[in-house]
Amino acid sequence: MRKKKLYVVCAVDADVAGQIRSGRRRWNRAQWDGSVIDALRRLFTRVEVIGVENDSVAGWRAFEAAGADVVFNLALSAMSSEPAFAGFLESAGLRSTGSGMLALALTNDKIRSRTLLAAAGVRVPRFVGLAPGVTPRQIDLMPPVIVKPACQASAYGVSRDSVVMTRRQVLDRARRIWRRFDEPAVCDEFIRGREFRAGFVEGPRQRVRVAGVSEFSFAGGDHGVRAEGVRHSARAIRVSPVIRTEMTAIAQIAFDTLGLRGYASLDLRLDSLGRLTVLEANANPGLSSDSRVWGGRGFDRHIRQIVDAALRR
Repeated sequence: MRKKKLYVVCAVDADVAGQIRSGRRRWNRAQWDGSVIDALRRLFTRVEVIGVENDSVAGWRAFEAAGADVVFNLALSAMSSEPAFAGFLESAGLRSTGSGMLALALTNDKIRSRTLLAAAGVRVPRFVGLAPGVTPRQIDLMPPVIVKPACQASAYGVSRDSVVMTRRQVLDRARRIWRRFDEPAVCDEFIRGREFRAGFVEGPRQRVRVAGVSEFSFAGGDHGVRAEGVRHSARAIRVSPVIRTEMTAIAQIAFDTLGLRGYASLDLRLDSLGRLTVLEANANPGLSSDSRVWGGRGFDRHIRQIVDAALRR
Protein backbone atom coordinates (compact mmCIF):
# COMPACT_ATOMS: atom_id res chain seq x y z
CA MET A 1 0.00 0.00 0.00
CA ARG A 2 1.52 3.33 -1.09
CA LYS A 3 2.09 5.96 1.59
CA LYS A 4 -0.38 8.83 1.57
CA LYS A 5 0.91 12.36 2.05
CA LEU A 6 -0.64 13.17 5.41
CA TYR A 7 0.50 14.53 8.77
CA VAL A 8 -0.93 12.46 11.64
CA VAL A 9 -0.47 13.17 15.34
CA CYS A 10 -1.24 10.19 17.57
CA ALA A 11 -2.59 10.98 21.06
CA VAL A 12 -1.62 8.37 23.65
CA ASP A 13 -1.49 8.28 27.44
CA ALA A 14 1.51 10.22 28.73
CA ASP A 15 3.04 7.20 30.48
CA VAL A 16 2.80 5.19 27.26
CA ALA A 17 4.32 7.95 25.11
CA GLY A 18 7.71 7.66 26.82
CA GLN A 19 7.93 3.93 26.19
CA ILE A 20 6.97 4.35 22.55
CA ARG A 21 9.56 7.09 21.99
CA SER A 22 12.28 5.04 23.69
CA GLY A 23 11.43 1.93 21.70
CA ARG A 24 11.00 -0.12 24.91
CA ARG A 25 7.37 -1.17 24.86
CA ARG A 26 7.27 -3.05 28.13
CA TRP A 27 3.57 -2.61 28.94
CA ASN A 28 0.71 -4.11 26.99
CA ARG A 29 -0.75 -0.65 26.39
CA ALA A 30 2.54 0.52 24.88
CA GLN A 31 2.65 -2.55 22.64
CA TRP A 32 -0.95 -2.08 21.51
CA ASP A 33 -0.69 1.65 20.86
CA GLY A 34 2.76 1.11 19.35
CA SER A 35 1.32 -1.30 16.80
CA VAL A 36 -1.14 1.41 15.69
CA ILE A 37 1.68 3.94 15.38
CA ASP A 38 3.74 1.43 13.37
CA ALA A 39 0.78 1.03 10.99
CA LEU A 40 0.34 4.80 10.72
CA ARG A 41 4.03 5.14 9.79
CA ARG A 42 3.63 2.51 7.09
CA LEU A 43 0.60 4.35 5.71
CA PHE A 44 1.37 8.07 5.99
CA THR A 45 4.35 10.31 5.36
CA ARG A 46 4.57 12.04 8.75
CA VAL A 47 3.50 10.63 12.13
CA GLU A 48 4.25 12.10 15.56
CA VAL A 49 3.25 11.11 19.10
CA ILE A 50 1.96 13.42 21.84
CA GLY A 51 1.28 12.18 25.37
CA VAL A 52 -1.91 13.17 27.22
CA GLU A 53 -2.07 13.47 31.01
CA ASN A 54 -5.19 12.04 32.65
CA ASP A 55 -5.45 14.69 35.37
CA SER A 56 -4.18 17.78 33.57
CA VAL A 57 -5.37 19.77 30.56
CA ALA A 58 -2.19 21.85 30.45
CA GLY A 59 -0.67 19.98 27.50
CA TRP A 60 -3.79 19.66 25.39
CA ARG A 61 -3.05 22.86 23.44
CA ALA A 62 -0.06 21.06 21.91
CA PHE A 63 -2.48 19.39 19.52
CA GLU A 64 -3.63 22.76 18.18
CA ALA A 65 -0.05 23.94 17.83
CA ALA A 66 1.00 20.81 15.91
CA GLY A 67 -1.17 21.65 12.91
CA ALA A 68 -1.72 18.02 11.93
CA ASP A 69 -4.16 16.93 9.26
CA VAL A 70 -5.74 14.48 11.70
CA VAL A 71 -5.35 13.40 15.34
CA PHE A 72 -5.47 9.63 15.88
CA ASN A 73 -6.98 9.51 19.37
CA LEU A 74 -5.85 6.57 21.53
CA ALA A 75 -5.72 8.56 24.78
CA LEU A 76 -7.42 8.06 28.15
CA SER A 77 -9.39 4.95 27.22
CA ALA A 78 -12.06 4.16 29.84
CA MET A 79 -10.85 7.03 32.06
CA SER A 80 -13.20 9.70 33.38
CA SER A 81 -11.46 12.40 31.33
CA GLU A 82 -11.77 10.51 28.02
CA PRO A 83 -14.97 12.30 26.90
CA ALA A 84 -13.55 15.68 27.94
CA PHE A 85 -10.43 15.20 25.81
CA ALA A 86 -12.53 14.18 22.81
CA GLY A 87 -14.67 17.27 23.46
CA PHE A 88 -11.54 19.45 23.47
CA LEU A 89 -10.48 18.09 20.07
CA GLU A 90 -13.95 18.83 18.70
CA SER A 91 -14.13 22.35 20.15
CA ALA A 92 -10.66 23.12 18.79
CA GLY A 93 -11.89 22.22 15.31
CA LEU A 94 -9.39 19.37 14.94
CA ARG A 95 -10.18 16.36 12.82
CA SER A 96 -9.82 13.32 15.06
CA THR A 97 -10.50 9.61 14.80
CA GLY A 98 -13.27 7.81 16.63
CA SER A 99 -16.29 8.99 18.53
CA GLY A 100 -16.75 12.36 20.14
CA MET A 101 -17.60 13.48 23.64
CA LEU A 102 -21.33 12.68 23.65
CA ALA A 103 -20.97 9.17 22.21
CA LEU A 104 -18.19 8.32 24.65
CA ALA A 105 -20.24 9.55 27.59
CA LEU A 106 -23.30 7.60 26.43
CA THR A 107 -21.56 4.30 25.78
CA ASN A 108 -19.78 4.53 29.14
CA ASP A 109 -23.25 4.55 30.76
CA LYS A 110 -24.93 1.16 30.32
CA ILE A 111 -28.29 2.42 31.58
CA ARG A 112 -28.66 5.39 29.23
CA SER A 113 -27.14 3.69 26.19
CA ARG A 114 -29.32 0.60 26.57
CA THR A 115 -32.42 2.73 27.04
CA LEU A 116 -31.70 4.51 23.75
CA LEU A 117 -30.84 1.30 21.90
CA ALA A 118 -34.01 -0.42 23.11
CA ALA A 119 -36.09 2.56 21.95
CA ALA A 120 -34.44 2.20 18.54
CA GLY A 121 -35.48 -1.48 18.33
CA VAL A 122 -32.22 -3.16 19.37
CA ARG A 123 -32.50 -6.15 21.69
CA VAL A 124 -30.72 -5.46 25.00
CA PRO A 125 -30.91 -7.38 28.28
CA ARG A 126 -33.83 -6.64 30.57
CA PHE A 127 -32.26 -4.71 33.42
CA VAL A 128 -32.86 -2.71 36.57
CA GLY A 129 -30.75 0.32 37.44
CA LEU A 130 -29.70 0.50 41.09
CA ALA A 131 -28.74 4.01 42.15
CA PRO A 132 -26.51 4.33 45.25
CA GLY A 133 -28.54 3.97 48.42
CA VAL A 134 -31.75 2.92 46.65
CA THR A 135 -33.37 -0.32 47.83
CA PRO A 136 -36.12 -1.47 45.43
CA ARG A 137 -38.98 -3.50 46.89
CA GLN A 138 -38.68 -6.07 44.13
CA ILE A 139 -36.50 -6.82 41.13
CA ASP A 140 -38.70 -8.06 38.32
CA LEU A 141 -36.15 -10.32 36.66
CA MET A 142 -36.03 -14.10 36.59
CA PRO A 143 -32.88 -15.43 38.31
CA PRO A 144 -30.08 -15.93 37.70
CA VAL A 145 -29.16 -12.27 37.19
CA ILE A 146 -25.82 -10.50 36.90
CA VAL A 147 -24.94 -7.33 38.80
CA LYS A 148 -22.22 -5.04 37.45
CA PRO A 149 -21.13 -1.39 37.54
CA ALA A 150 -23.20 0.82 35.24
CA CYS A 151 -20.33 3.02 34.04
CA GLN A 152 -17.23 0.82 33.81
CA ALA A 153 -15.76 -0.63 30.65
CA SER A 154 -16.19 -4.25 29.64
CA ALA A 155 -15.65 -6.75 32.51
CA TYR A 156 -14.22 -4.25 34.99
CA GLY A 157 -15.96 -4.69 38.34
CA VAL A 158 -17.41 -8.09 37.37
CA SER A 159 -16.33 -11.16 39.35
CA ARG A 160 -17.31 -14.81 39.68
CA ASP A 161 -19.98 -13.98 42.26
CA SER A 162 -21.60 -11.26 40.13
CA VAL A 163 -24.14 -13.88 38.97
CA VAL A 164 -26.68 -14.20 41.79
CA MET A 165 -30.06 -15.77 42.52
CA THR A 166 -31.81 -13.67 45.18
CA ARG A 167 -32.79 -10.06 45.84
CA ARG A 168 -30.58 -10.02 48.91
CA GLN A 169 -27.57 -11.10 46.87
CA VAL A 170 -28.38 -8.45 44.26
CA LEU A 171 -28.37 -5.69 46.89
CA ASP A 172 -25.18 -7.03 48.45
CA ARG A 173 -23.40 -6.88 45.10
CA ALA A 174 -24.85 -3.43 44.40
CA ARG A 175 -23.54 -2.09 47.72
CA ARG A 176 -20.06 -3.36 46.91
CA ILE A 177 -20.20 -1.54 43.59
CA TRP A 178 -21.44 1.66 45.24
CA ARG A 179 -18.56 1.57 47.72
CA ARG A 180 -15.89 0.73 45.17
CA PHE A 181 -16.92 2.91 42.25
CA ASP A 182 -19.34 5.51 43.72
CA GLU A 183 -21.72 4.97 40.81
CA PRO A 184 -24.97 3.11 40.04
CA ALA A 185 -25.07 -0.64 39.58
CA VAL A 186 -27.11 -2.41 36.93
CA CYS A 187 -28.84 -5.76 37.41
CA ASP A 188 -29.26 -7.68 34.13
CA GLU A 189 -31.13 -10.76 33.14
CA PHE A 190 -28.50 -13.44 32.53
CA ILE A 191 -28.51 -14.46 28.89
CA ARG A 192 -27.11 -17.91 28.26
CA GLY A 193 -25.42 -18.38 24.93
CA ARG A 194 -22.37 -17.67 22.83
CA GLU A 195 -20.65 -14.33 23.42
CA PHE A 196 -19.06 -12.33 20.62
CA ARG A 197 -17.14 -9.12 20.23
CA ALA A 198 -17.63 -7.61 16.79
CA GLY A 199 -15.66 -4.63 15.48
CA PHE A 200 -17.07 -2.21 12.92
CA VAL A 201 -15.54 0.51 10.74
CA GLU A 202 -17.42 3.44 9.25
CA GLY A 203 -17.20 3.79 5.48
CA PRO A 204 -18.50 6.38 3.00
CA ARG A 205 -21.98 7.80 3.65
CA GLN A 206 -21.57 6.74 7.29
CA ARG A 207 -22.33 3.11 6.50
CA VAL A 208 -20.62 0.52 8.70
CA ARG A 209 -19.06 -2.82 7.88
CA VAL A 210 -17.71 -5.67 10.00
CA ALA A 211 -13.96 -5.49 10.62
CA GLY A 212 -13.75 -8.77 12.55
CA VAL A 213 -15.51 -10.99 15.07
CA SER A 214 -14.15 -12.92 18.03
CA GLU A 215 -15.86 -15.41 20.31
CA PHE A 216 -15.12 -15.76 24.03
CA SER A 217 -14.57 -19.12 25.66
CA PHE A 218 -15.19 -19.59 29.37
CA ALA A 219 -14.08 -21.99 32.05
CA GLY A 220 -16.92 -24.10 33.40
CA GLY A 221 -16.90 -22.48 36.82
CA ASP A 222 -17.51 -18.88 35.89
CA HIS A 223 -21.07 -19.17 34.49
CA GLY A 224 -19.97 -17.85 31.10
CA VAL A 225 -19.09 -14.46 32.55
CA ARG A 226 -16.15 -12.32 31.49
CA ALA A 227 -14.88 -11.27 34.89
CA GLU A 228 -12.16 -8.98 36.14
CA GLY A 229 -9.23 -11.17 37.17
CA VAL A 230 -10.73 -14.36 35.69
CA ARG A 231 -8.88 -15.93 32.78
CA HIS A 232 -10.82 -16.42 29.59
CA SER A 233 -9.87 -16.67 25.95
CA ALA A 234 -11.09 -15.32 22.65
CA ARG A 235 -10.56 -16.53 19.11
CA ALA A 236 -11.25 -14.92 15.77
CA ILE A 237 -14.10 -16.62 13.98
CA ARG A 238 -16.17 -16.44 10.81
CA VAL A 239 -19.88 -16.15 11.53
CA SER A 240 -22.57 -17.17 9.08
CA PRO A 241 -23.66 -14.61 6.45
CA VAL A 242 -27.04 -14.33 8.20
CA ILE A 243 -25.48 -13.52 11.59
CA ARG A 244 -22.95 -11.18 9.96
CA THR A 245 -25.73 -9.28 8.21
CA GLU A 246 -27.72 -9.01 11.44
CA MET A 247 -24.68 -7.82 13.38
CA THR A 248 -24.05 -5.14 10.76
CA ALA A 249 -27.67 -3.96 10.87
CA ILE A 250 -27.56 -3.76 14.67
CA ALA A 251 -24.26 -1.87 14.53
CA GLN A 252 -25.69 0.64 12.04
CA ILE A 253 -28.55 1.39 14.41
CA ALA A 254 -26.09 1.72 17.31
CA PHE A 255 -23.88 4.13 15.33
CA ASP A 256 -26.87 6.24 14.32
CA THR A 257 -28.54 6.18 17.76
CA LEU A 258 -25.50 6.76 19.98
CA GLY A 259 -23.57 9.02 17.60
CA LEU A 260 -20.68 6.58 17.17
CA ARG A 261 -18.10 7.57 14.58
CA GLY A 262 -15.17 6.01 12.79
CA TYR A 263 -15.07 2.65 14.53
CA ALA A 264 -16.63 0.85 17.47
CA SER A 265 -17.26 -2.62 18.83
CA LEU A 266 -20.28 -4.42 20.23
CA ASP A 267 -20.39 -7.20 22.82
CA LEU A 268 -23.25 -9.54 21.93
CA ARG A 269 -24.82 -12.80 23.06
CA LEU A 270 -26.46 -15.29 20.71
CA ASP A 271 -29.10 -17.28 22.58
CA SER A 272 -30.56 -20.72 21.86
CA LEU A 273 -33.33 -19.13 19.75
CA GLY A 274 -30.80 -17.48 17.46
CA ARG A 275 -31.43 -13.97 18.82
CA LEU A 276 -28.61 -11.45 19.19
CA THR A 277 -28.63 -9.25 22.30
CA VAL A 278 -26.31 -6.26 22.70
CA LEU A 279 -24.61 -6.36 26.10
CA GLU A 280 -22.47 -3.29 25.55
CA ALA A 281 -21.41 -0.80 22.90
CA ASN A 282 -17.77 0.29 23.01
CA ALA A 283 -16.86 3.64 21.46
CA ASN A 284 -13.17 3.98 20.55
CA PRO A 285 -12.27 0.41 21.63
CA GLY A 286 -8.67 -0.72 21.94
CA LEU A 287 -6.82 -1.36 18.69
CA SER A 288 -3.79 -3.57 18.19
CA SER A 289 -2.22 -5.60 15.42
CA ASP A 290 -2.60 -8.83 17.44
CA SER A 291 -6.26 -8.22 18.32
CA ARG A 292 -8.65 -11.07 17.53
CA VAL A 293 -11.06 -8.44 16.14
CA TRP A 294 -8.84 -5.80 14.51
CA GLY A 295 -5.55 -7.58 13.87
CA GLY A 296 -4.18 -9.85 11.20
CA ARG A 297 -3.56 -9.03 7.56
CA GLY A 298 -6.33 -6.42 7.48
CA PHE A 299 -4.95 -4.29 10.33
CA ASP A 300 -3.35 -1.57 8.16
CA ARG A 301 -6.50 -1.40 6.06
CA HIS A 302 -8.65 -0.86 9.17
CA ILE A 303 -6.32 1.90 10.42
CA ARG A 304 -6.44 3.66 7.05
CA GLN A 305 -10.25 3.44 6.93
CA ILE A 306 -10.49 4.89 10.46
CA VAL A 307 -8.32 7.84 9.36
CA ASP A 308 -10.36 8.24 6.14
CA ALA A 309 -13.57 8.42 8.23
CA ALA A 310 -12.05 11.25 10.28
CA LEU A 311 -11.01 13.14 7.16
CA ARG A 312 -14.55 12.95 5.74
CA ARG A 313 -15.97 14.89 8.70
